[in-house]
Parts: sequence; structure tokens; C-alpha cells
Amino acid sequence: MNYKKTFGPVIILFTFLAITVLLFYFKNNFVGMFALFFILIIISAALISELLTTDLIALLVSLTGLIGMSFIDGVERFFLLGEIAAVWGFVWIIHLLNDREKYRKAENKNKLSDMAAEIEKTKKEFVANKIKLEKISLRISQYKNLTSATKEIAKTDNLQELKEKLKDITKRLLKCDNVRLTTFLPTDDSPPDIFDAWVVQKQSPLLIANTMRDYRFDYSSIPKSIKSVIAVPIFHNKNIIGIIRTDSQDENRFLQEDMVVVSILVSMAEMTVENISLLEKTRDLSIIDGLTGVYVRKFFDERLHQEIARASRFKTPLCVLLSDIDHFKKFNDTYGHQQGDKALKRFSQVLKNNCREMDIVTRYGGEEFAIIMPETSKSECLKIAENIRNNFRDELINGQHITVSIGISAYPDDATEHSQLIRKSDERLYIAKSTGRDKVVWKD
Repeated sequence: MNYKKTFGPVIILFTFLAITVLLFYFKNNFVGMFALFFILIIISAALISELLTTDLIALLVSLTGLIGMSFIDGVERFFLLGEIAAVWGFVWIIHLLNDREKYRKAENKNKLSDMAAEIEKTKKEFVANKIKLEKISLRISQYKNLTSATKEIAKTDNLQELKEKLKDITKRLLKCDNVRLTTFLPTDDSPPDIFDAWVVQKQSPLLIANTMRDYRFDYSSIPKSIKSVIAVPIFHNKNIIGIIRTDSQDENRFLQEDMVVVSILVSMAEMTVENISLLEKTRDLSIIDGLTGVYVRKFFDERLHQEIARASRFKTPLCVLLSDIDHFKKFNDTYGHQQGDKALKRFSQVLKNNCREMDIVTRYGGEEFAIIMPETSKSECLKIAENIRNNFRDELINGQHITVSIGISAYPDDATEHSQLIRKSDERLYIAKSTGRDKVVWKD
């Protein structure tokens, strides 16, 4: 409660009463009583009321003094006029002191405001630094995890496993569940959406902090659930073979640092793809015959054991076909090794053209070739063997038609073991060659 405002009207009322008393009871000594009495009133008003009240009282006092001049004359008037001037001088001093007090209070208030602003600024800086520290800690943790993640990717030895690992690690490092990896042919002209299409067209990564403010894309064609996006292409032999993509329904969910993390993962994945490709080529070189492009005998033996086990388990038929080019040594000696190699290549191509994808075509040795035919009955195998014989006989190599002899064995009708099946096919191949050649023998 402001007591000065409360006492102001009371003091003014008291001043009117004092003026009345002064006029009626102190007419004879007005000048002496004026200085003492009214200055005490003004001092009291200044101490316990507002300046406006003090000014009003000083005005009333001055009016009283002017009225009092009508009761006196001569020198006393000059004294009274001086006392009135002293009253206003005293009021001026009160105003001066009050102004200084106000200035001091205002200065202290400004200092307090500045201190409060400084405290608020320090508080905001503290909060901002705390957020920065949390982000830095998150990045440090992210980069630590990135080191182990790249090692994990590098250990992968097949593409499907690599695909799953890349998605899982991206989810883990970015703490984002919505991650997908799209793979497509380099010639594919229809990627899944506008973001992937942009990446394919520009051949570069894509970062969108806010889809509503990114004018590279038509906002109306963007799903409302997507507000921020990272998409990084995966290259192999200078062609895009896939895109790792993550998006969020929150604006500014991903930063440049996040795209750097994904790009590092993709770089490691690209190297891993290259390593897997090289491993597959190395493996192919070890199991593929360099001249004819079909499998080698070692691979044939391994697969025959596996296919016999599978046929036994699922009760399915299995056939083994052995073939040998007729008079190959004579042809090779007569026309040279280049023509002989050409004949071997042509025959291997005839074999592949007439066999199914699941059949295993093998160069068994020299001019002898073997085929494993899973889930194939003897009658089906005989039909394929006749097609092979007829098609190869129609080939013209160095102006010559060359024939082939074939022996067939079947599981489980002829044999149930690896060596027995091969021996039975070999026996029937021998029968075909010893009884005129250019024929298929499928029974004893």
C-alpha cells in the first residue's frame, strides 16, 4: 500500500484548517508565524506525502502569504515575500533531492535489469551449450559406432547379408526406424519415387531438411508423412546399383553430419560389393573351365554327392549323362588344336542350350563332358540327350560334321551311389562308341 497517496488528502485538509487558524488568530504576528508554521507543514508534507501534494500545499501557503500581505505593510511585506520565496526554494530543494533519488533508483533498476538480462543470457547460453554438448556427445558415440559398423560391413561375404546389415546399421546409427534399400538395374528408368529418381538423375546424394521448403521438388507429389529425407546412391562399376534411403515425418530430423555417416557406410558397402564380386570371380575361375565356360570335374563330383543326398531325401529321380566327341583326336591332329578348341567350345554351347538352368554341365576331361540332371526321369533325360546329339551333328566345324556318343545312368534305377552312377554312365558310353558311335545308350 502507498501510504503517501493515502496521507496526501489528509495533509491538504489539515493545511486549509491551519490557514484558517493563522488568519483569525495570528493577525498581529503573521510574518513570524508564517515562516515557522508553514515551513513545518511543507516539511511534513514532503516526508509523508507525494511531491504533487507538497506542491499544492506550497501553492496554498503562497496564497496564504499573499492574503496575509493585506494585514501588514512596510518592511514586513518584504520579509513575507522573502519567506514565500524561501518556501519555493525549499520546494525546489525537495524536488532536486527527489529527482536524485529517482535517478539513483532508476540507475539501480537499470543495473538490476541488466543483471537479469545477463543472467537470462547466461542461462540461454548454458542451455545452448548443453544442447551442443549433447549433440557432440551423440556424434562422438555415433562415430565410435561407425568404426565398428564399417568393420562389420567389411566382413560380409554375400550381397543379401550386406543389404540387411546396411539397413540395420543405418537404423542403429541414425536412430531411425524408417530405412529402406532399393536395388535396381542401372538401365532401370523407373525408380520407386521422385527422391530416388533425383538421385539417379544427379548421380549424387540427397539431403532434405524440410520438404515444405525445398523447391527442387513439387510439394504436391510428396507424401505428407515425409518431412525430411536422406538418400545416398550405391555405385558399382560406375553404375548405380541401389539407393539407401531414410525419411522422417519430423522437419529438420536429419543434418549434414547424418548424411556423412550414411555416405561412409555406403562407401564401405561399395568396397564390400567389389570384394564379393572379386571373390565370386575367383571362385568361378576355380570351378569354371577356362576354355568352354562350363564347370570343372571337381565341382561335378561335389555337386553329384549333394544331388544324390537330395534325391534320396525327397524321393526324386536323378540322371547322369556322359558324352564324348567321336574321333576328336583324329580331328584335332588333322585340323590343329585351334579347330579342336573350337569344336569343344561349340559342343559345350550345344550342351548349355539344350539343358535347363538347374542342370550342371561339366567338362569331365579332354573331349568328355558330363551332366547332372536333378529331378529328371530316364525318359526325360533320353529326350534331352537325343536333342544334344542331333543338334551337335548339325554343327559345321571347319567344313566337317562331328558326332557325339552319350551314355546315361539313373538314380535309383541303375545305381544309388556316386561312383556307381558314373561307372554305369561310362559303361553305356563305351557301348555307344563301340557299336558305331553317334548314338545314346540308356540301358544295358
